[in-house]
Amino acid sequence: MKTIVYSISTLRKSGPVIVLYNIVKNLDLTKYKPIIITLSKEPQDTMIKDFQDLNVKIIQLNLNRIKGFLFGGFQLKKIIQKINPNVIHCNGFRDILLVGMFLKKYKKIATIHCDFAVDYVLKYGFFMGKIMFFLQKKALKNFNVRIAVSKLLSEILNKKYTKMKFDYVDNGIDIEVFKPIENKTELRNKLNLPIDKKIFIWCGSFIERKDPLTLINTIKQIKNENLFFVFCGARGSLLEVCKQELIDYRNILFTGYIDNIKEYLQASDYYIATSLSEGLPNGVLEALSCGLPCILSHIPQHKYILEDTKDIGLFFETQNIESLQNKINEIFNIDYNLYSKNAVDLIQDNFSAKVMSEKYQEFYTEILYV
Repeated sequence: MKTIVYSISTLRKSGPVIVLYNIVKNLDLTKYKPIIITLSKEPQDTMIKDFQDLNVKIIQLNLNRIKGFLFGGFQLKKIIQKINPNVIHCNGFRDILLVGMFLKKYKKIATIHCDFAVDYVLKYGFFMGKIMFFLQKKALKNFNVRIAVSKLLSEILNKKYTKMKFDYVDNGIDIEVFKPIENKTELRNKLNLPIDKKIFIWCGSFIERKDPLTLINTIKQIKNENLFFVFCGARGSLLEVCKQELIDYRNILFTGYIDNIKEYLQASDYYIATSLSEGLPNGVLEALSCGLPCILSHIPQHKYILEDTKDIGLFFETQNIESLQNKINEIFNIDYNLYSKNAVDLIQDNFSAKVMSEKYQEFYTEILYV
């Protein structure tokens, strides 16, 4: 039995944490013993109960930002020395930094969820973003294996950082959870959503990289009262701006924090993603797995998902309000049942959580016997 320590900042519900959950849920427990170490106190929107339901041991350091910066490496090292794991698997900026700098003698794997040279600047500003980029790049040099969350992202990173090798494992979705439902009426009644309107759903943090304002400004140009837009997300510097922009508009719902995103996806008709950059977006994969035709910004990461696949979704010109408005109008002309079936088939064949976890386990085997 080999021990795998999974290190992560918190279990806040987010793309990286969902990836971690799906890896652990599908882990071969006859071969591997998983232990999760979190660095900071859990927020309100934590998935810790989901992990506890898997009977996974969780160690919480409960460090705040200052203590984490000053003492996090030492405390993490102390715990790791007691556990003496066979592999440490990191999943975010802070744990990659601490493990890369303080735990050099252990076999280590890092999952990379974004093009950090671009995304850190978009999220944290130029100065802080550049510092974080420099630190992560330095820490990653001390890892045995670096895994991007898609083939496309690995290609981008390998071109930029020729002295490091980035492998890849495509993100995967739990197809037993995210699946279509036949009758949306009952679920819409439960969620207080309109029964007689076409519902578009957008999910994510209200930050510049996710570009919610393009959809917000597009909605302001639409005069069709038969459309309804749902924004799922409770965080981000643009949240209040977006709410204020649509304060006088009907047929809009900002859900705030929710723990049942699956139900909102299943109750909707279409999914919209406006991102400027992604790793491999779980939100899009979850929507497709629920059978929703998608309207996606024309970025490489979105094109990668639908590569060589027809009749699943439409692309609009990134940050172009007129283009997005045209695609919203155009999507009513598609064969909905065909697009929905193709979306589900795509996820089941290429992006399932079970396949993803098995591929990670292949890397564990590889690193253990090198």
